[in-house]
Amino acid sequence: MHRPTIGLIAIVLLVVGWYTHSQSDQALSAACLRIGAVMCILWFAQPQLPNLPRWMVAAGAIGLFIIVRWPKFIIYAIPLFAVLWVLRPRAPKVGQ
Repeated sequence: MHRPTIGLIAIVLLVVGWYTHSQSDQALSAACLRIGAVMCILWFAQPQLPNLPRWMVAAGAIGLFIIVRWPKFIIYAIPLFAVLWVLRPRAPKVGQ
């Protein structure tokens, strides 16, 4: 997806969420703010997305589904993500 388009969508959603927050439609406000926040994260991560391995994308999607479906599993997910972060593949350092 085009990075400026992602940023524009994120800004629009955040503004709509902020504007409707003071009105009676709290569900619309919450949805726009949450989706806008996710779009902001996608905007930041977009340049690196083509370099992600497919298994990491699939594991992240499955993990997100499990956490959304059963929130008590976040207790297990946080240490698992920490271990995966430490064990991630790294580029070799130049000059060593």
